[in-house]
Amino acid sequence: MSSIKVIKSLVVGKGQRMDITVDESEPEDSIDRWVMDTICTGEEALEIPPHWHMNHQEYLSVVEGRVEITLNGKTSILKAGDPAVLVRRRDVHSVKGFKGESLIFREKPDPAGAYKALFFNDVFSKGGFGGVWHTLRAFYDGDAYLALPLGVQLIDRAFVFVLGGIAHLFVSKKPETF
Repeated sequence: MSSIKVIKSLVVGKGQRMDITVDESEPEDSIDRWVMDTICTGEEALEIPPHWHMNHQEYLSVVEGRVEITLNGKTSILKAGDPAVLVRRRDVHSVKGFKGESLIFREKPDPAGAYKALFFNDVFSKGGFGGVWHTLRAFYDGDAYLALPLGVQLIDRAFVFVLGGIAHLFVSKKPETF
């Protein structure tokens, strides 16, 4: 019997879903315990805008297909079978899939834990991105900052802090469980 369980499948976009899985055979502190796979049919290209994280890093890999990944301004193609890319704290990164191509894109947070899965559960709780205010509130509650055009992370933090804080006044609260 498999110890990998799909905790939740979330709608990300048209022809796109994220499966949040937990491998209960892995220890709590293993980055292989919690995995988020974004599965795309190719109907629409996956697009993750430039952003960064202050308190965690992540390993990004492709199980099927390919993506264009931009990491600190350097763009490359990541294909199935390539080694995972380590995105360190404060690294600005974005990801783009290709329309018409199927894709399975994998994320593993470091340090390990359910926090990243809970973040995605929040962001996609409306059946895809829930609009600007919902996303800003989710970023405020999570560890995500939009990379604004000026390239100054202090301004990025202030933007999410102020607007995400305002969003707390009228946007639904973060779900605490799956």
